[in-house]
Amino acid sequence: MNTPNIRYFAKFVNTTPKGNKTPKFTIEEKVGFYPPMTEIEGRDKRVSVNLMEKLKEGENVPSMRLQAKNSLNLTGLKEYFLGGKLSGYAYGYPYDKPTYSKDEKQNPFYEYRDDGFLFIMHPNPKDPTDIVPTAFEMIVLENAKLLISAYCKQLVMGGFDEAIEQLRHQAQLQG
Repeated sequence: MNTPNIRYFAKFVNTTPKGNKTPKFTIEEKVGFYPPMTEIEGRDKRVSVNLMEKLKEGENVPSMRLQAKNSLNLTGLKEYFLGGKLSGYAYGYPYDKPTYSKDEKQNPFYEYRDDGFLFIMHPNPKDPTDIVPTAFEMIVLENAKLLISAYCKQLVMGGFDEAIEQLRHQAQLQG
């Protein structure tokens, strides 16, 4: 299997305001430039997403998803749960239609619809069964949508460890 090009890396941390029921995550560290991310920046010039439960029932519908600014469904989190337990990993990909919502809003990820997303979830150390992580890392693989589930298995087996360590180090230097 060819090694895909890592286009972007970001670490999101839980920034949920007290009393808010919907978990919110904001980018604290990043490496690379991924143009659609600038389109989902908030008024504070930061990228935040909400961790949401699935919209509709169905076998292919992931149980969790990330929702960005203007209710854009950034991605589903496939394999977030395996065998009824948190896996610590997930994968997904951008919405592949040019517009979204009943208002036909422009999808900023449309041009990047063939990319794949890998996620490393960092569970709550006080309660590892909590479905809301304390943080997660997002790795964007260029044109990897078709093989993203295989790349997720590779991630779980340590196939990206060296590259991820380098990205984490670069992100801390930039952060």
